[in-house]
Parts: sequence; structure tokens; C-alpha cells
Amino acid sequence: MPGLIGSQGIRPGALNMGRVFRALRYRTEQAQVVTYYRPPIYTTDDYGVPFGTKLTEELLLPDLPAIIRPAVTANFQHQRDGNNIIGAARIYTPNMNTIKGVALSGSDGISNGNFNQYNNAEFNEIEGWDRLITNYRTIYNIWTSGTSETVGNNQYAWTNAGAGVLSSDGESVTVTGVSTSMTYTPTVAAGINSNILEADRLRFKIKTNDTNLVLTSVVVTNSSGKTLTYTPAALTVSQNTWLSVDLPYISGTVEYGTSIFQEGARKAVTVTSSIVAPLIYDYEKDLVNVTFNYTGPIALTDTVQIRQAEFYKSVSWHVHALKDMTDGYIIFDCVRTSGRDDARRRAED
Repeated sequence: MPGLIGSQGIRPGALNMGRVFRALRYRTEQAQVVTYYRPPIYTTDDYGVPFGTKLTEELLLPDLPAIIRPAVTANFQHQRDGNNIIGAARIYTPNMNTIKGVALSGSDGISNGNFNQYNNAEFNEIEGWDRLITNYRTIYNIWTSGTSETVGNNQYAWTNAGAGVLSSDGESVTVTGVSTSMTYTPTVAAGINSNILEADRLRFKIKTNDTNLVLTSVVVTNSSGKTLTYTPAALTVSQNTWLSVDLPYISGTVEYGTSIFQEGARKAVTVTSSIVAPLIYDYEKDLVNVTFNYTGPIALTDTVQIRQAEFYKSVSWHVHALKDMTDGYIIFDCVRTSGRDDARRRAED
């Protein structure tokens, strides 16, 4: 889109931001989707320090379109306990009506089955210190370009529990017929790297042609035989719409759990390890498999699809200032903060 983006950012004027984001994403890869995150809000004591009762749950909403213009992506500052990674960026998003999925003249909002927040009373604005989580680097792809592969580094196999038939269109893996789960298993062979230590998030998209598909759990198994299980509360996947799921994969997940949102409604997700503390799931071990468990498919024509699944390393941009707000877009100044670097993490773990 020549002329829309310059050295000073997007030029003022009336813009169809939905069209701009799509064009920039697919033609130039300048636009991307991020995960919006707001931590839980707690009551405060007399000094304003959060503690005690949780007033509102977290917001965790994938697939927000954004353009990120980093001023400093990563500035490694040496501190007493190691390196601290900081940065700064200017981030462009659509206006709030588009984000919330409110239908206005010529705009239907973001209607992807996930970031459709018109009926979410807790989400009114993107506010200070809310977070926009981006994919810094894919650590491991859960391959969905086929049902199995034994050539090169993409050695894997999909299986399903039940009488369903597996197939792939090159982008997603589909089970057609009666089934209760889909399992991805990378082949353990020389030169095949299934180490996912550097990942801190797991994401995927799921879709069904039926009305009664309930995603009951997602189970990650590592090479020490331990499992990390994500269990959503009563999550019936909307029919014929891709639901984006983006989950934390890091220490602390078991204790605090996480969330999946669908059309403005939060589904609490508990996270458990197969062995009680302190011998809990070990994030340093290699990946053995990932299983998606569900109920619902009982007819020969019922389908369940998985695509865009991966473990990735994230960057969390924290909203620091609102620079501009128009009918077409919003501009935020954001900062990045992070803990010690991966080299020190590997050395100490």
C-alpha cells in the first residue's frame, strides 16, 4: 500500500483500516495479529497495593490486527542478576468500534469467532499497561500441512481416537466422522529437534461443522512422561467459525490458570500437571505429543479441524501512552519489559 505508511507512521485521513491491515498483512507482511491481554484486577489496600479479592478476571483475546513500528525492539541492559531486555514501539490498531465488532456503516468489525467483544462489559478501551503480545519467534510448529511426514525435519504423525478419517488440505488437519481426540506426535529421530524450552505460549485454531463440539482439554506430554493439561470450562465451539486459542506455556501457569474467550464470553481454563509439586511438569524436556480432546462428533459427516498450531516465544508490549485516536485507527506508544535472557535461563536451569 504505497503512501499509507511513511517514516512518520500512517498519514492522517479517512482510511478503511480493515482493508489497510489486510493489504499490509498479506502483501507486505507489515501487519500482524497480536494477543490482547489485561491482567486480573484485585481489590487494593489503604496504600493502593493490589491484594485479596479478584474483582475482574483477565482478558486474553487473540487475533487483534496491529501494525508495530519498533523504535527499539530489544535493548540488552546489564543488571546485577543478568541481562534485562527492554524496548519501545509505536503500535497502530483499528478503532474501538472495529475492535469490539460493532457494525457501523461500511464496517462489520473483527468477526473471526474470537475477537468479537461487542457484548463484553469488561472490555471498553485499551488502557494503560494493558499488553499486546506478539510472536517474537516460532519455537516449534505443530505441522498441519499433512497428516504425516517422514522427510527432512518435518517428521510427524497425526492420529485420532475413534472411527474418524484424517485428511489435510495443506493448511489444516481434519477428522471426519466419529472421534474423541486428535493427537500430534513428532517423530523422535536423529536431527529432529522437538525441544520447546524457549517457548512461553501455545496457540492454535479449531473449527467444526457441528453445533455440539465441546473442547474438553489440551494435553501436552514431554519426554519425561509428564503432562500439562489445559481444561476449559464448558467450551462449545461455535459452528463453522475458527476459534483462536492462545495459552501461556510457562512456569506459574499451573497455579494461576488461564482463559479462552469466545464471542465476548470467558471460559476459565484450569491447568494441571500429572505429578504434584515440586515434581511438576518440566518445561526443559522435549515434546512427545499434543492431544486435543473433545466430545460431540457422532455422525459420519461431523468434522473437527486444527490449524496454525505452534509453540512460540512472545514479546509483551505494554501500553504506555495513547498518541492519537481517529475514526479509523488508534496509535499507542508501548514499552517492552522482560526478564533475563535465554542463554542465562538455559545455563541456570
